[in-house]
Amino acid sequence: MKIGNLVILNPIITAPMAGYTNLAFRGLLRQEGAGLVFGEMVSAQALVYANRRTLELLDFRDEPSPRAVQLVGSSPRVLAEAACMAVELGADLIDLNMGCPAPKIVRNREGCYLMTEPDLAGEILRAVTGAVKTPVTVKCRLGWDENCLNFLSFAQLMEASGASAITLHGRTRRQFYSGPANWQAIARLKQVLSVPVIGNGGIFSPDDALAMLDQTGCDGVMLGRGILGNPWLVGDCLRLLAGEQPLGRPQADKIFALALKQLHRQTELNRKYLLLRGEGPDEAELMAVRSLRGHLAHYIKGMPGAAVLRREINHIESIQELEKLLLSPELLRQ
Repeated sequence: MKIGNLVILNPIITAPMAGYTNLAFRGLLRQEGAGLVFGEMVSAQALVYANRRTLELLDFRDEPSPRAVQLVGSSPRVLAEAACMAVELGADLIDLNMGCPAPKIVRNREGCYLMTEPDLAGEILRAVTGAVKTPVTVKCRLGWDENCLNFLSFAQLMEASGASAITLHGRTRRQFYSGPANWQAIARLKQVLSVPVIGNGGIFSPDDALAMLDQTGCDGVMLGRGILGNPWLVGDCLRLLAGEQPLGRPQADKIFALALKQLHRQTELNRKYLLLRGEGPDEAELMAVRSLRGHLAHYIKGMPGAAVLRREINHIESIQELEKLLLSPELLRQ
């Protein structure tokens, strides 16, 4: 698949997810072979204001191309400036978020709100494509609600305004993430656009990914919540597409070993971030442990005693304690 001048080697793409797709987790997804890996959604306004923590979200340290950034905002000028900054920091692709349903986002006329103001959305896209030479893509939904399913006209306007690809989440803003995703809508969109269409929503297994590709004819599939606690889903999707047998989630010992690898990597990154901020690195480990709690809740999902284990994890604040818990013989025998 080609998105603008970028060649994406396979159709398995991982979504930008706030609080999850940081540099440490992206490394795991790349190891599994994802064709395109997005970092966390970035506020254009915060980036332009040079917010330190926002700049850390654009840390591409040692990451190979293609490097994809998703920006959210509502000002054409600010988004254009933020896109330029992201490219200067190493981004190879800019995606504009026009599908986030979160109240704090839509209250600012951002995310899925832009689907209710397509003229503004078009102005934003033209400003960004005029400011950078990298491909610019758009992620949107079916519409605001079932009474406003304007994804076809909206996506056509985005294509006409310069979008190099469109990602369609097969739900409305009103649905958030509940109910089945409408894959038929993705198929309809593929029929009317010339640029690549990436399908999103309802992919939790390799069979789901293959089914979406077959049923919709889309050029790529974007994995979101399905990779939380299961980065191996990426590799299994690629195996199934190659006609091989998926391996499934590994046993507990391998799951915990990977989680701890992610933790050590995040601790190392935190030390660098703290030093760049002019702060001492002493809090790096605690920050990493706390940031991993959300990931660990997904890693242990479905395991015997997961609820009790999650409560224990939420009280741990050091790597040593966490290693002692996760590598205990009793837990690994489960």
